[in-house]
Amino acid sequence: MKFEQIAEVCGGKLMNSDAAVNSEPVKFVTDSREAKEDCIFVCIKGERVDGHNYISGAEANGACGFLCEKELDTKLPYVIVPSSVKALGDFASDYRNGLNMKTVAVTGSVGKTTTKEFIYCVLSQGFKAFKTEGNKNSEIGLPLTMLSIPQDCEASVLEMGMSNFGEIDVLTKIARPDVAVITNIGFSHIEYLKTQENIMKAKLEILNGLNPEGTLILNGDDNLLKTQKNVWKKTVFYGIGNTECEYRAQDILFDNGSTTFLAVTPAGNVNVKIPTEGLHNVYNALATIAVGHIMGLDPKTAAEGFANYKNAPLRQDVYEKDGYTIIEDCYNASPASMQSALELLRFKNGRKIAVLGDMLELGTLAPELHKQVGTYLHGIDLLVVYGNHNDDYACGAVEAGMNETNIYKCGNTDEVAELLKNIAKKGDVMLFKASRGMKAEDALNKFFEK
Repeated sequence: MKFEQIAEVCGGKLMNSDAAVNSEPVKFVTDSREAKEDCIFVCIKGERVDGHNYISGAEANGACGFLCEKELDTKLPYVIVPSSVKALGDFASDYRNGLNMKTVAVTGSVGKTTTKEFIYCVLSQGFKAFKTEGNKNSEIGLPLTMLSIPQDCEASVLEMGMSNFGEIDVLTKIARPDVAVITNIGFSHIEYLKTQENIMKAKLEILNGLNPEGTLILNGDDNLLKTQKNVWKKTVFYGIGNTECEYRAQDILFDNGSTTFLAVTPAGNVNVKIPTEGLHNVYNALATIAVGHIMGLDPKTAAEGFANYKNAPLRQDVYEKDGYTIIEDCYNASPASMQSALELLRFKNGRKIAVLGDMLELGTLAPELHKQVGTYLHGIDLLVVYGNHNDDYACGAVEAGMNETNIYKCGNTDEVAELLKNIAKKGDVMLFKASRGMKAEDALNKFFEK
């Protein structure tokens, strides 16, 4: 493809002489350090960093041209557009037009990354599949992901994140999915959206780009989503407690790092084993089985794909170390994911210690929601908290029946680690969980330091 064609797709103006880009698909990067031969460096002006200031570094690293918002001091070809971010999305959307593949989009307050990974494993049983790497689920990350999809891809699984209205709308119109999954409606980003109803409204923007003949898959046990039976003409539900769901789980059993259950589906029942624990992962697996069935895979074939799942770093990794059982779940936290993690801790044998840090981005509801999480601590032996909401966690825990003498309040991860060295015993089960900014893994790593 030539830069003149790129300018045409993006609605921009070509500067300097035209030239061909020899990568297929065309490779775009937004970090000058990642620029290599036949890469186009996209200059994005952010709140802290302006990519236009890094063109010399990108050029030195081999970039063949630029996508930008103003004139540049370079002899390389470049395309000027009103918005580099929008132009990147336009180009990704145009590239998607030329691919003969089905696309599954996944969003939700919690569980979307694990569900995306599950779906990829299952779809790989019958298709040449592709997935979002990591959590590149934003207005920049999703187009970059799509532009790395191989041209012979048959099924892609794309994660879509958001923090406010309008964001999912942009992403779904770029990706134009054939199947859309919403895992749940929690409290993530309620600081900006104010109510759970608004969060659901923002998530349902995924319908704005969904194939008119496509399918919407919703969690039928979610208090808000279960009311959306008529929001889309092809809507199916999955759940555990709601017997009206088309896809259901029965006979759930957690055992030594894995979970088994019977999946009830319109295509028959199938025994499922997933190599991770927790009721929330049963929901994620049910959504996945629904996707597989809608995409043409029989439930037995779909279930076999779960064996290939590998837990992502910091996401509820359960392991034994130095005589302790560790549940390392430090990637992020919300009231719903806290409840799921504490349920998993409660199932474990041994003295149970919950190490909890703050949940962020909860706005004015933060004190109330931290107290609510504290009430989930029934059946947990010790609570260690650090951050700004120690008292809220503790208040809820006391309501749940925990003795105040079993609650320890710390100021930071260093204090947590030193405390645990004094109170933890061999055979204990310890859960480490907090929002990403609280770096709960630091407390864990320091605990094991000699």
